[in-house]
Amino acid sequence: MDINYKINEILKIWNPIGVKGKDLDNEYLRYVDEIIECVNNNKNLMDLTEDIEGNRIGFFYTSKKDRKLVVDQILKIFMYIRNLASMIKSKQ
Repeated sequence: MDINYKINEILKIWNPIGVKGKDLDNEYLRYVDEIIECVNNNKNLMDLTEDIEGNRIGFFYTSKKDRKLVVDQILKIFMYIRNLASMIKSKQ
């Protein structure tokens, strides 16, 4: 599983500024590494998501509920990977 790809796919679906066409594939890539770092360091992903949309993009185009869905979907990916790693480790 390519975590970068999965996170970017979630961000593309969220797409708070409504980017269309080929530009959508790359529009939110700049945030993927920071999102991974945030989760790996147990920081608040909702705060980061709100900073990305409200401050960096410059306006809240989506609802808090939509941002929460994005956060939940990203955290599910990390939980899946951690559970998988734990299962593999326990079989060794």
